[in-house]
Amino acid sequence: MTIDPVTSEIAWGALGLGVTALVFKGAAWSYPQGGETIWWVGAVTMAAVAALAARDAWRVRRG
Repeated sequence: MTIDPVTSEIAWGALGLGVTALVFKGAAWSYPQGGETIWWVGAVTMAAVAALAARDAWRVRRG
């Protein structure tokens, strides 16, 4: 069984976004006073993770 490399990169990127969201959800839960700030930082971090994952998928697709 062979998985398409582009699909694999997209899956890894989605996994990275999910793990990042869980980390920031845990951080906001454990420190509710700073929850709003934590979520803003989490959103920026998730955007960076998404951009890096998209770049990797694009590189694999390019060959």
